[in-house]
Amino acid sequence: MRLARLTQRKEFLAAADHGRRFRSSAFMAQVRDAAPDEPRKDGEPVALRLGLTASRKTGNAVKRNRIRRRLREAAKQALAHQTERPCDIVVIARSDVLTARFKTLVADLSIAIDRAKPHKPREAAFADRRRPPPKRGTPSQA
Repeated sequence: MRLARLTQRKEFLAAADHGRRFRSSAFMAQVRDAAPDEPRKDGEPVALRLGLTASRKTGNAVKRNRIRRRLREAAKQALAHQTERPCDIVVIARSDVLTARFKTLVADLSIAIDRAKPHKPREAAFADRRRPPPKRGTPSQA
């Protein structure tokens, strides 16, 4: 069984901006629930899609490819019974994926969809910060 994949940058960004997050010691999962009537390319049905990222911080090309292979296989086993669920999952790997036990990866991925928590939208996160200092030459409003 092969999982459908996220292939375009805008799909990854949508999961990052509008998704829920689950943190593990080996990876972070971003889960975006898809609407049942959401259009997909090539008329494919709305079902689970997987996207994997491993940045250069995780290691050289050999290590990154090995990380992606391990996560892809763990996702096949963990998400096999959830393939009809309409959501997109982006897994952002950490270097601990290489040393983590495979059973732990499978267990964490299988609960990532249900336990992922909503995060603050970016606009709200910036609104909480302190007001910037006034520009020079303007009277302060104290």
